[in-house]
This record gives sequence, structure tokens and C-alpha cells, in this order.
Amino acid sequence: MKKLPERFVVSRAPKEYLKQGLSLCGAYSVKAILSAYGKDDKANPADYIPNTFFRYIRKPTMSIWPKVFESYGITAKIGNTKHLSEEQRIQLLKNLIYQDTPVMLRIGNGYLSIGRYNNFIASFIGHWITLWGYNDKEKAFYVYDSCVPTERHDKTIPIGNTKRTYIEILRDWGKGFPFRWRHSYITINNKFKLK
Repeated sequence: MKKLPERFVVSRAPKEYLKQGLSLCGAYSVKAILSAYGKDDKANPADYIPNTFFRYIRKPTMSIWPKVFESYGITAKIGNTKHLSEEQRIQLLKNLIYQDTPVMLRIGNGYLSIGRYNNFIASFIGHWITLWGYNDKEKAFYVYDSCVPTERHDKTIPIGNTKRTYIEILRDWGKGFPFRWRHSYITINNKFKLK
């Protein structure tokens, strides 16, 4: 296996880090990725949800997001790491990022707006975030999380709006509802042609 660099950041960044309301985290993550690749053509992240029913209930299924990417000429695939060890999960995420692409993760969100973490809430609240880089020295990923209030954005990191340790990512990745989506991710192919 090829040894990865100690630190790597995806070469393209979202044009902005938007703050969501009570829902639509997946649409915000999709908008961020599309904007990084110059393909974002919607003002409102909700407009990326193709089905009016899902747009109304604000809870699209996981399989919608790869279809949205594919409609923009980007190949995307869903993966799951439930059978991998924690060390293998971290290595997989780093390998995917090192291919110079962000990774969407389905996590349990226990982060409260006041900055504290609630483990019980994380067990039930499903949420999408995107990973844009990693740093082995800090044992952390650079993350765009649309739930993070603007005043809490970490301006010291090279990409994303917050930093999460490997341990925090592992903890959150194994939580959230629906339970069958735990340890799931979406990755894109960076070999498409940019316009």
C-alpha cells in the first residue's frame, strides 16, 4: 500500500460555507461539492432535491445524491464501512481524500448550537458532512458542516469550516438515524471533464 503524505487538502474548495436551517444537510453538502468543481447552478440548496415529495418533507434518501452528481457529469458511488475496523475506516477516508476529492459522510449529529456535544442526540439525528482534507499530526479531518454557526467557523484551517479529530469522526459515523445508513459515505470520481 502506498504511503500517504502526513497532510493533504483537496485542491478545490467550495466557494462558500453556508449555514443550513433545521434540515437539508445533504443538499448543502452536494452544493458545496458542485461549487468546488464549478458546477453549482442553484441558488437554493433545496433545489438539488429532484423529487418534490422529498423536497417537501426535507428528507431525501441516500440514493438521490449520486443521481444528482451524475446529472452534472460526475460519477458518484455509495459505500459502507460497517465491516471495517476503525483503523481501516480512517485509512479509507484518507485514501479517498488523497485522490483529490471530497467525501460525503452520513453521521449522527450530536453537536449543539451552543458548542457542546450530546451523545444521546447523536444516536438519532442523521446528518451529512463533507471531508476536504486530513492532518495526521493533528489526527484530524478538515470538514464542511452546514450545521456549524458562522461565528464558530474555524478560520485557522486551510479548507472547510471546522476540524474534527479522527476519534470524533469515528464516533459520529457510527450513529444517526436511519440506522442502516451508519458508516455510509459517498465519494465522487475526480476524472470527469470540467467545463
